[in-house]
Amino acid sequence: MIPEFPKFKKLELSDKEDIEKFTCKFPPYSDFSFISMWSWDIKNEMQVSQLNNNLVVRFTDYLTGKPFYSFLGNNKINETAEALINLSKKEGLKPELKLVPEDSIRNLDKKKFTTKEENDHFDYIYSTEGISSYGSPRNKKNRQLVRYFNKMHKFEIHNLDLTDAKKQRLLLDLIELWTKNKKDKVGLAEDYTELEDLRNESVAFKRFLSVPDYFLKSLICLSLFIDGDLSGFIIGEKISKDYCLAHFGKADIKYKGISQFLMQQNAKFFWDLGVIYHNDEQDLGLQKLRFSKNSYELAHFLKKYTIALIDDSVI
Repeated sequence: MIPEFPKFKKLELSDKEDIEKFTCKFPPYSDFSFISMWSWDIKNEMQVSQLNNNLVVRFTDYLTGKPFYSFLGNNKINETAEALINLSKKEGLKPELKLVPEDSIRNLDKKKFTTKEENDHFDYIYSTEGISSYGSPRNKKNRQLVRYFNKMHKFEIHNLDLTDAKKQRLLLDLIELWTKNKKDKVGLAEDYTELEDLRNESVAFKRFLSVPDYFLKSLICLSLFIDGDLSGFIIGEKISKDYCLAHFGKADIKYKGISQFLMQQNAKFFWDLGVIYHNDEQDLGLQKLRFSKNSYELAHFLKKYTIALIDDSVI
């Protein structure tokens, strides 16, 4: 049971149903997806509460580990925002809320609060129909890369059983290979942020695999085998009738066109299930990740904001 503000509790697996009672009312902002929350709570510090029938979360920054508050909901938002900002001040945190979904600020009093778009945390939303065909002029390069991949490689596509320990080992081996290759390429020109993201994602993925089998069985692990070897995967979740969300995905990029091919196959899978949109999460301001996500035709963003009281003048 999620307590009423000002009480909080640490995030637990048993909170999934209660949290989804809040999130099901809105588009799937990735930060508030229970699987994402659980996976990325790598220091076991995330806390949850409810205030004015809104979900309140005490997050820690994905890269820096610094705590901050956010909320999802549209009930008494001015009172909710002010209460959480005041709590932030009391705890010695920066007097602002972060990752606040656009749906939560529509009726915010602009005479009392400032808002700032958090571009690094916008969720990229693609059309599953558009990605499954790569039919538009914007996707011409992706079509060419997929044709090349199809011509050059013998492959198989499987929905991998995430509860199978041997299959988990295959995924972990690919993650480790991918991470090693990325680290080898990170030089002095790259900043600390990318290396920290690599470390955190590896921990988050292992935490993700630690959930009970009944959690994992609800997910899709679309996996690509080339010449019998696991070479890429995307782990996705059907969030609602219209949306799926990609939680983790990796590909061995020594195979030209593999990422574009895997994205297409994943989109086809969910399009066949009647899903319209694919949420590919945010880019965290990492330039290579941003370039990759922008190489696909975008349907729209799910935007998030930093908000503060005007009197605090922090933005």
